[in-house]
Amino acid sequence: MPTGKLNTFVLLPVFSAFFAMSVRAEPVCNVDDAQRLFAQQPRPIAEVQAMLSACEAAGSTDYRVYMFQGVMNREAGDREGAIAPLEKAHQLAPDEANPALELGFTLEEKHARQAAKVYQEVLARNPSSKAALLGMGRIYRGWNDLDQATAIYEQLLKANPQDTDALNGMAWVALARRNRTEGQAGFEKVLSIDPNNEEAHIGLSKAPDVYRYVFEGSGTLVSTSSGTSWGFGGDGLIGVTAFDTIELGEYHYTNELQTLTAIGVAVLPSDDIRAGYHRLVPLTYAFSVVYDYRGHNGLPTENWLDALGTVYVTDNFRLFGGYRQAWGAFQWNGRLIRGGFSASLSPSWEVSAAAYDAAQAIFSNYFDIWSWVFDAYWHGPHNALVNAGVGYSPLIDNVDLHGRAILPVTERIAVQFTVGHNSINADTRATVGLRFNW
Repeated sequence: MPTGKLNTFVLLPVFSAFFAMSVRAEPVCNVDDAQRLFAQQPRPIAEVQAMLSACEAAGSTDYRVYMFQGVMNREAGDREGAIAPLEKAHQLAPDEANPALELGFTLEEKHARQAAKVYQEVLARNPSSKAALLGMGRIYRGWNDLDQATAIYEQLLKANPQDTDALNGMAWVALARRNRTEGQAGFEKVLSIDPNNEEAHIGLSKAPDVYRYVFEGSGTLVSTSSGTSWGFGGDGLIGVTAFDTIELGEYHYTNELQTLTAIGVAVLPSDDIRAGYHRLVPLTYAFSVVYDYRGHNGLPTENWLDALGTVYVTDNFRLFGGYRQAWGAFQWNGRLIRGGFSASLSPSWEVSAAAYDAAQAIFSNYFDIWSWVFDAYWHGPHNALVNAGVGYSPLIDNVDLHGRAILPVTERIAVQFTVGHNSINADTRATVGLRFNW
């Protein structure tokens, strides 16, 4: 046999086998196989993705293709990228619960209103859908609508008093209402039923940071170019509801020094008595109104009324503004306007920038003193806080340096340090105190 023919006969089967192997290596659209592989642990991600891509390329209308794609995107950390395939899955099978529930869960973090709409569609078809009810419970908690969230968890517990998901939800609501004891008891009950329940373990780790009452006692040293003064007193915060707090405080100074800072001329009062109201709805808005009675020896009584409001533009970006009016005598009359923003860079770090406009009757007949202040904050466990900032007032060439630290000693006691220095008038202040919360 000629050599050329021999080579052909020898190589032809090899090429045929290689071609057959290549064809078999191409992924084939088989949604049932993809579902079987999707359910495996650990999941063969590359293989499932290849099969789903083949189905998509073939124009599959099986909702499972897009539901699996969306879930895998979400689990890979691409929550926004998971939305489009899950929406398509929901559109292909609007009456199926699973794609709707996966879509709702994916939307919860940043698109709560859309998620609520999806869950409500599920509940319209099946009012007892536990997954949809729990989703709405989480959304109501995120909106701080604690009564609605409580009603959902009570409904689930009526059907099953040992429902650990509902018990966890009730414990989170208790913490949101500042009831640490009830919240801890709720999570501990879950762990008595399911010792490995991860959510309950997380809840117990967060519980020590929750409190209803705060008392701060401190001592202050104020030093200026005209002398020094010692101060001492305390401030109390009373949590009336989950969102509302009353403030009461009193501070006494031994020497009524005149100070000049970025926010204007002020004289340390012999007695400073404060009463205030604060409302904070997390991730939505906050405002406060505080009245200061500032009593002096040999000088007219002074009054301050201060209002401050904050609006959450996003979960991590806030705008704030405030107004303070002072009155009582010509030497006290004046106002302070401020505004700025704060941004959370991470769970631990936050920055803020603010502008201040101070004007007083005794300072060139309400001439404006503008100031700019920048701050950085670090938030640690158990309400630990470290803050450092700098400010500048061009008109009076004043540099303001300030810092603050709250360092927990135990779950309920923390040491506080505050220091500030204004270059004008060599105004330096240092405060040391204790904070108690319970």
